Amino acid sequence: MTAFVSFLRVYAIWIYLLLLLGILFGIKGLVDARRLSRTTLFSLDQERAVEQSFRAIILILFFLLAMFFVTGVNLVVAPVAPTPESPIPRALTVTLAPIFFSTNTPVPTPTPTRLPASPTRAQTATPLVPTPTRTATKPPAPAQTPGTASPFPFPAPVIVGPVPNGGTWIGEGQANAAITFRWTCEPCALGANDWYEVVITFTERTGGTRTVAGRTQDKFLSLRRLLDGGAYEIYQKAKEDEFQWYVQIKREPGNQPLSPPSQTWKFVWK
Repeated sequence: MTAFVSFLRVYAIWIYLLLLLGILFGIKGLVDARRLSRTTLFSLDQERAVEQSFRAIILILFFLLAMFFVTGVNLVVAPVAPTPESPIPRALTVTLAPIFFSTNTPVPTPTPTRLPASPTRAQTATPLVPTPTRTATKPPAPAQTPGTASPFPFPAPVIVGPVPNGGTWIGEGQANAAITFRWTCEPCALGANDWYEVVITFTERTGGTRTVAGRTQDKFLSLRRLLDGGAYEIYQKAKEDEFQWYVQIKREPGNQPLSPPSQTWKFVWK
């Protein structure tokens, strides 16, 4: 039964094609019988046409029933039918052959070889040597090397304004009060010939670099006062209207620097 179901399931397409051809053959016989019944006038031919029609109908019904039967087997029986067991592999006979056809060939018995006795644990034990306890010692402090002396007597000034660093000021009138450079230097005690020098640098629109400088003994200097000290007008002359500046302590005569330059800030003046 299982083999029959497997056969129907594997060759179902070809079986359907054969049954469909049988149904078409029965339909052709039925059409021929109807044509013969319409064209003949003799009673004998009429009876033969009726018999041919009856046989064609029986043939069509048989093939339809066969098609329903194959469909029912594939849809109902085949899903629940057990899977046929696989045949016993041939390699099993090779494995079982020595069991049933054993020979009397003597098997050589291995001669035990006496190994040298392993040393006992007492013989191999390494005597315990007490490990000296290492006392934690504080590493010696690194030798203090004298710092390099600064070549300047004063530290660099610390800029505090104008804020923000990189800010933008618009209009020519900003030079009067808004743009005022401010800094601090607590330990700096200037002498009579000492000055805070504010240096402004910028790249001109033509590509050249220009520098403008102004001096004061105060800790602030407005841009207008710096320009009145003999500098030329710089409004809208810088490329992209950007200026950099820093402050440094210097001494006259000789324009001698007394401190390193401060941090360089920038501002935009449009």
